[in-house]
Amino acid sequence: MKKAISVANTRPGLWQDTNVTYAQVPGWLGHSTLNLELTVLRQFEGQPHALPVIFWFGGGGWMTVDHNVHLPNLVDFVRAGYVVVSVQYRNSNQAVWPAQLIDAKAAIRYIKAHAEKYQIDPSRVALMGESAGGHLASMAAVTNGQKQFDVGDYLDQSSDIQLAIPWYGVVNPLSAKQNSASDDFDFVYRNLLGAKPEDHPELVAQADPHTFINDQTIPFLILHGSDDEVVPVEDSRKLYDDLISHGVDADYYVLEGGQHMDELFMQPEVVKIIVAFLNHHLKE
Repeated sequence: MKKAISVANTRPGLWQDTNVTYAQVPGWLGHSTLNLELTVLRQFEGQPHALPVIFWFGGGGWMTVDHNVHLPNLVDFVRAGYVVVSVQYRNSNQAVWPAQLIDAKAAIRYIKAHAEKYQIDPSRVALMGESAGGHLASMAAVTNGQKQFDVGDYLDQSSDIQLAIPWYGVVNPLSAKQNSASDDFDFVYRNLLGAKPEDHPELVAQADPHTFINDQTIPFLILHGSDDEVVPVEDSRKLYDDLISHGVDADYYVLEGGQHMDELFMQPEVVKIIVAFLNHHLKE
């Protein structure tokens, strides 16, 4: 068969810029250098306006981090008009908290410093993540303006963001450990803090979003599965209640029958909810 067709140019093509080093931190027991990387998903150059950006933080119990594993699922948000930046952060074998938060803020500053290259609007930034990455998104959001977590390069850039979307994110490490339906992952909280959470409330407090919430906290969209056996769904409800009590704009969705890291969160219906929330707060 031979045929000539006329194709309408109805959507931009997409680029993937993979494994971009955004920071260098101490590696192997402080004796080497560890490159921290991110991957950018974006539309072809030449768009009429700079686009809002979503930073994505994957899960893995702070024990393992693969910032590229969810890229196919994140394309929906690029098609919806967002640049997506998927971020590697140090696991708990490499550094204890708050190293992960420091990494998140370093990635934000790096992308803002290269806003023109990636055609992003640095004043329209969302953070989204799952499980341990959801915790990181929440913590980065509630610590807007907390300069002690800005360490490294591009300190002339602000790490402040405009909204957070945690998926089944850990909230309070001690509560997550004690109230989980499974004790298979109890060790991850000690590894994250560098000590048993039961014995060190001061460390728990520094890794708990509740510590930092105030009436200036940015909007949250919280997603959690009703049947999550790893991270207690009740912890997300308490986070939502705390946000609301401070007058923060927050939405909370429980996915009926949803389990931890469930593919239900990747379904078009959920993507539509997320995009609507993003558009409401970030689209011009």
